[in-house]
Amino acid sequence: MTEIAKALASLGERLKEEDLTCIVQKDDNILVSRQRGIRPLLDWIAQGEDLHGAFAADRIVGKAAALLYALMGVKGVFAEVISESGLAALKKYGICAEYITLTPNIKRRDGNGLCPMEQTILSIDEPSAAYAALTKKAEQLQGAAGEHGESMPEKMTNRKLAALETRKKLLETAKRIIREKGLVNTSVEEITKACGVANGTFYTYFKRKEDVVFAISHDMFREIYEKAQRHDGQFMERLTFYMVTFSGHIERDGLKLCQEWVRNTVDPDLVENPYDREKLRKDNDAMKGMLQKGVERGELKADTPVGALADTLTDVIYGEMLCWDMSGGAYSFEARTKTFCAMFLPAMMKPYLNDNAE
Repeated sequence: MTEIAKALASLGERLKEEDLTCIVQKDDNILVSRQRGIRPLLDWIAQGEDLHGAFAADRIVGKAAALLYALMGVKGVFAEVISESGLAALKKYGICAEYITLTPNIKRRDGNGLCPMEQTILSIDEPSAAYAALTKKAEQLQGAAGEHGESMPEKMTNRKLAALETRKKLLETAKRIIREKGLVNTSVEEITKACGVANGTFYTYFKRKEDVVFAISHDMFREIYEKAQRHDGQFMERLTFYMVTFSGHIERDGLKLCQEWVRNTVDPDLVENPYDREKLRKDNDAMKGMLQKGVERGELKADTPVGALADTLTDVIYGEMLCWDMSGGAYSFEARTKTFCAMFLPAMMKPYLNDNAE
């Protein structure tokens, strides 16, 4: 038995002995819960818990939980019951999986149909997009439960709310300072002093200052993707909105912040955070998500080469970003993307558009 398998087996035993629904351990940091479903995972992610490289044990792991574990960056997961799609998602993101029972899918608690959370992410394969969709669904279910007088999930404590606010403040402050001075010339002490907190508080949320740049990037682009999928209009309008907003956010965040991000991700082997090590692939998955949704809505033809188009469009936007960095911000990154979308994107997509999407 490997060391990973031993660690997962140990957590699995504790899961059963203590009647837990899930447990996550990273070194001496151990998080446990007896709440059902994915609620604990959503809470831990929202709180900014650093669980990259952790091990987890869970009663039931479907695709929803698997994608959240991928977002958390865990190294291995033990499940008493795991769905086929959940197992596939763990494998896709390089997460070791041990389990007792493999089932085709995760059903509702009353046995009638697919679990609502599983239904929510049926067409989603990217962790950050799954987190956004699942958070929204959880809020909807909580609101519905309240309207019917049913028991509601445990609300966030004042401590949890304060932790979220502190993390948000650190990110906003770091973003402002790095914009002005660059990451190399910015110290952790400068960030914490501007926030009015102790240096140690910073390391409660981030392992090193480079992680702040990654966190800013992660939060921003998850929001962009969700807005683009909800954007009014036909497929080409949504795709253009996504690409232009992507570039616009980077430009508004500033040249120095973008250059720092490129500097810290250009060699994935030097990126400590496993989630950010695959940032290019995740942006490529988001682009695939935009295209796949067009296929599902009947706006793009069924045989549209989603993968090849996503690769090309991601190459374009990343290439534009690198050239903008290398020019020292001599022109507008957002305007350059608008030009591409107006002059070249229609011709690229025309062979795959159905009449209702032109």
